[in-house]
Amino acid sequence: MKTKSKVAGAVALGVLLVLFWGCSSSKEENVLSEQWIFFDTIVEFKIYGNPDERTADRIFGTVRGEFARWDSLLDNYDSTSAIEALNQADAGSIRVAPDFGRFLSECEKFQRETGGVLLPNIGHLTKLWGIGTGKKWIPPKKAIDSALALAKGGSFYVVDDTLVVATGDLEIDPGAFAKGYAVDRVYEKIYPLCAGDERIDGFLINAGRNIRGWHRKRKFNIGIRNPRGSGIVGVIQLPPGVACASAGDYERYFIKDGVRYHHIFDPSTGYPARGANASTVIAADALTADALSTAAVIMGKDVKKLVRRPDIEIILFFAGDSSLNYTIIGAERYKVDLGDSD
Repeated sequence: MKTKSKVAGAVALGVLLVLFWGCSSSKEENVLSEQWIFFDTIVEFKIYGNPDERTADRIFGTVRGEFARWDSLLDNYDSTSAIEALNQADAGSIRVAPDFGRFLSECEKFQRETGGVLLPNIGHLTKLWGIGTGKKWIPPKKAIDSALALAKGGSFYVVDDTLVVATGDLEIDPGAFAKGYAVDRVYEKIYPLCAGDERIDGFLINAGRNIRGWHRKRKFNIGIRNPRGSGIVGVIQLPPGVACASAGDYERYFIKDGVRYHHIFDPSTGYPARGANASTVIAADALTADALSTAAVIMGKDVKKLVRRPDIEIILFFAGDSSLNYTIIGAERYKVDLGDSD
C-alpha cells in the first residue's frame, strides 16, 4: 500500500475519470465516435481504425442496442422495468428472465463478499434522500432509521438464472453495479466484431467513468480528474481488455452548513459515506471496477480487505482544505502516474 500527498497548486484539480482519454501513441489515428444518454449519464463509444460505413453502423447499432436493453431492464424509476417489477412483487418465488437473473446473481455475490457494504436493497435510502433529484434536505433521523431497517430487512436469493426468492420489502437500487455490468456485456459482443476485422485497430467504451476497451497495438491513456476543482491529477495507462471505474462525492451532492452530502450511502449508518472522497479502481472486468469503486468510498482504507485478486488496484482520494492525499491499494501492476508530491 502506498500513500502520498499532492498539494493543490496553481492548477486547480477537479472531479474524476475521465477528462481525456485515447491511445498512448502520439501518432494520429482515425477515430469514429458516437454518444448517447443511458443510465442517466453520457455513454460514449469509439472505434479506432478505418472500417467501412456499413461495418461502423453495425457496431454502433450493436453498442447502442445493448446499452438501451440494460438501461430499460435496470431503471428502478421506470415502472415497466424488470428491476421495478421485482421491487413491486410480493415476497416469495419470482420468475425472471435469464439475463436479468444473472445480473442479480452478481449483485448478490458482491453483497456477500463485501459483508453487506454493497447492499442492493439500498433503494429505500437513496429514494428517501433524493440526492440528484433536486432535493437538498437532510431527512429526520427517525426516517433514516426506518428506511435503513427496510433496506436491511429486504433481501433476495437467486436460485438459478430464472428463479429468485424475495423476502421483506425490496427496493433494489442497481447503481453500484449496472454500468459496469452493461460495459462488460457490450465488450463481449463487440470484441469479436472488431478483433476479426483487420481494418479496426481497437475500440473504447466509456459509460459515465466506467471504461473498458481493446486495441491491437497500444494501451489507452485515461486521465484521472481530482475530486475538487478542474484538471487532470493523473493518468492510467490502461492495457487492452482491462477496465477502470471511478466513484465519489463530487457529482451528485449538496452542501449544507459546510458539510457535503452525496449519493453514495453507508448501509451501517444510513448517511452518505465518509470512507474516502473518491476512488478509482482498475480490474480485469468493468463490473468489479464499478462495484469496488463504490465500496472503496464507503470503506476507505479498509477496502484492502476486499482486494483478493492480483488484477485489482484501488486509488483512494482524500480531499483536505488545501491538499489531496491519495493511497494506492492492491496490485500496483499497472502504470499509474499521479505525479510527484509538491
